[in-house]
Amino acid sequence: MNAGKVTRIAGREFASTVLTKGFIIGALVVPAVIAVIMPLVIMLVNSAKPPADKGEVALIDRTGEVTPLVADLLKPEAIVESRREQLDAMKKLAGEFLGSQIESLTGDQLDAMSDDQMSAFLEQFGVPQLRITELPADTDLEAQQARLRENMTKAGRDEGRGLLAVAVVDEDAVVKDAEKNQFGAYSVYTVPKLDDRTVSEIRGALRQAILEKRYEAAGMDRAMIDALTNVNAQSTQEVTETGTRESAFELQMLIPGAFMLLMLMGVMTGGQYLLTTTIEEKSSRVVEVLLSAVSSVELMTGKIVGQMAVGLTLLLVYNAVGIVALFAFERLDLIDGTTIAWMFVFFALAYFMFASIMAAIGSAVNELREAQALMTPVMLLVMIPYFFFLPVTRDPSSVLSTTLSFVPPISPFIMIMRVASSTPPPLWQVLAAVAVNAIAVIAFVWFAAKVFRVGLLMFGKPPNLATLIKWVRMA
Repeated sequence: MNAGKVTRIAGREFASTVLTKGFIIGALVVPAVIAVIMPLVIMLVNSAKPPADKGEVALIDRTGEVTPLVADLLKPEAIVESRREQLDAMKKLAGEFLGSQIESLTGDQLDAMSDDQMSAFLEQFGVPQLRITELPADTDLEAQQARLRENMTKAGRDEGRGLLAVAVVDEDAVVKDAEKNQFGAYSVYTVPKLDDRTVSEIRGALRQAILEKRYEAAGMDRAMIDALTNVNAQSTQEVTETGTRESAFELQMLIPGAFMLLMLMGVMTGGQYLLTTTIEEKSSRVVEVLLSAVSSVELMTGKIVGQMAVGLTLLLVYNAVGIVALFAFERLDLIDGTTIAWMFVFFALAYFMFASIMAAIGSAVNELREAQALMTPVMLLVMIPYFFFLPVTRDPSSVLSTTLSFVPPISPFIMIMRVASSTPPPLWQVLAAVAVNAIAVIAFVWFAAKVFRVGLLMFGKPPNLATLIKWVRMA
């Protein structure tokens, strides 16, 4: 095999892919656009005014005790108060601006608002304005559901949507039924596409009201129960050489998956380009001209190496983006240079295996459409690391994780997750995995070379797996 020819083919493959507008947009422009657009999207979300549902909630209270408390809990002022208590969660969902605005409001300020000011406030922050109507315990539920159907077309009217929901509280929801020895439940029926936050407020109010009445019936003090069952806990702190800081446990759990995804992206991008260019050259008969100057093995090797450089370029770009992000958040300690080095090693091993399969498929078919059937097993192999993400990251040293680390071609993806985890495997396992995958690479490349040699000049009906094996024997 002529190394000079392989190098020229690899350079041509790399240049013809990387210097195209599509690759530049996908690899460089898209991350830059995301970096620019994300702050804008956050700003728009913060300034957006979510819709506030207005209408009636009919309550069939068969206990005769729950309705007044539910009505109080569903007053707009009570909803705002409840949301203020959940401020931390709201900040994550709606942004710092919304959270700070609600936090700055006190109960006295809410009481001092005029009707017009209160209406404007509720519309701005999407607080539902619900009117609670108590219905007799023997009310026909089907008739109320018919009322809901009549109001389905009233969405978006300024005066409200009429009846929004019907709630039913069982007779034994507060006092336990003696025969069944269990409490009853409640049910909620709504019009279609009612805001999920409104449904959540209704269900939350029903639950809280029923619990309050149960405590009352049992002679218990709700305040004392809350004091006994609620524990104020500070966020987990990590002790470092320079002091303490808030723990990033969730981020640390995602790091192994991020390394695995980066490798998959690099492998599949380079492999897809390899598949596409091989099919295009074969269908246009360009490959016949190329084979007059180079051997099939030189051509395949050059194409694989050239597209590996494409995947490596993507890997470098997105690695740089990730490192910059970690640096900005002062969490570079979550990764180290050794892990990154191992990622490139396992990327090369994984790429050669999958690229060999792609090259074999590309040489065996005449059109991209024909390649889809042969690509199905490859895509299933690609999906396997996703399926084992949680088991591997939660217990990197388990028998399952260790076993999968030595099963090519998924082994590189499993091993990089173990290496990037909080409990990396011993060095001998990493080196053993490299050796096993190196042997697998030789086998994959050998198989692909045989298929590539025969398939490039074969036209007609696309082959199946049995035909590919026959070609290997022929070559």
